[in-house]
Amino acid sequence: MAGIGDNYTFKEMEQMLKELNEMKSFFEAQKLLGIKDNDLEKRIKDLDALAEQFEDLKLPDKFNQFFSERGWIAYESLNLEVMKKCVSLAEQGEVDEAEDALLAYFNDKDEISTLVRSLTKISEFSPRRTLIMNALEDHFNGRYYASVPIMLMMIDGFVNDIEPKGFFAEGIDLTVWDTIAAHKTGLQTLSAIFGKGRNKTTDEEITLPYRNGILHGRDLGYANVKVSAKTLATLLALGDWASAIKKGNKGIEKEYVPPTKAEARQQTATAMEQLKENAKENAHMDKWKPREIEVGSDIPEKGEASDYEEDTPERTVISFLNYLLKKNYGNMAMLLSKHWNKGKTIGVLAGEVREIFERKTLIDYKLVSVKDTGCAITEVELWTKFKRDDDTVFEHENKLRLSYEDKDGKTVARGYKKADWRIMMLELRQMEVIDFIRN
Repeated sequence: MAGIGDNYTFKEMEQMLKELNEMKSFFEAQKLLGIKDNDLEKRIKDLDALAEQFEDLKLPDKFNQFFSERGWIAYESLNLEVMKKCVSLAEQGEVDEAEDALLAYFNDKDEISTLVRSLTKISEFSPRRTLIMNALEDHFNGRYYASVPIMLMMIDGFVNDIEPKGFFAEGIDLTVWDTIAAHKTGLQTLSAIFGKGRNKTTDEEITLPYRNGILHGRDLGYANVKVSAKTLATLLALGDWASAIKKGNKGIEKEYVPPTKAEARQQTATAMEQLKENAKENAHMDKWKPREIEVGSDIPEKGEASDYEEDTPERTVISFLNYLLKKNYGNMAMLLSKHWNKGKTIGVLAGEVREIFERKTLIDYKLVSVKDTGCAITEVELWTKFKRDDDTVFEHENKLRLSYEDKDGKTVARGYKKADWRIMMLELRQMEVIDFIRN
């Protein structure tokens, strides 16, 4: 059976690496003739790093070989360093130690909470958000008797809202073209393992989330961290599965066909042009320095958008907050990141923003700090005061992260070319989570 390494994208990257290596030989020959291009030479030196990244593409297959029978699979949003560590331990025969590392990762409250909240971009997840957040809190607090059945139910229903069958149903096809999570060795394998019939009542501890045994009251020894972490990991993998389906990858059976020599030459020429462009942008980034901004001195704490310099992240945040005061969700949606909301219309985004803020009204705000954390990323910390529908008032501080994006949603180094500062949706979701916790 073809592995994940045979995926279309991986094969395409393998071909690209081959072409870049040919370019490297070409430039070495040019140097012998006294012809130099310093920018391109610098980029060619990055080939070793690219080759190392290509080695990482082999990790998902290795991970699944070692861990799928234990209830863990590789998926797109799984932390790469965690995957590397686990595969390395397993190759040394320390599979149990590798599983301990996975358990530690899925008990990292900050990282896992962020990943679970990112599922909110999937419409079928939205009605399940409250139950999932409750189950997540149960997981982190060791209440596995509660977290496991809730997550199993959410997994089944989530899949059933996208496919005509639930995750554990016989005959369900969870494979999706050119994916990691939805490869035959991924979710399809877990569905078969977790969906096994369990016809005998036992109180012996189990380490796999057998859906039928747990929900039918046969496997009574399910309440432990391994079972809970594996259901949580499966839910996150399903987020990548659902995203691939919404991109239209379901049902595609396209195989990678290597380019002809003429096509390869054209691709090499295109790659050379891209290398030149990358070199120019990198040179610009090398000169970039973060701004030093003191709120209340360099910029006002609050005001109209016109009080702030054009083409700045703080102006975007002020515009967003002033639209929020008026509950103008459409204009708020237009200020959201395109990169993190690909495929969503302004109408859909406006609906998601409304869902976050409809139960509360912004009554006051002020900027606390503005920090450029990268040449295309800025964090704006703000204080806000809201009034709920029941007239109770609460306030809190949180950060909004903004990225500098072109019209296609690609991040751009500030000042390299004209783009727009846009707010990342995930940080807005944190406002909703905070409000939920306070309730």
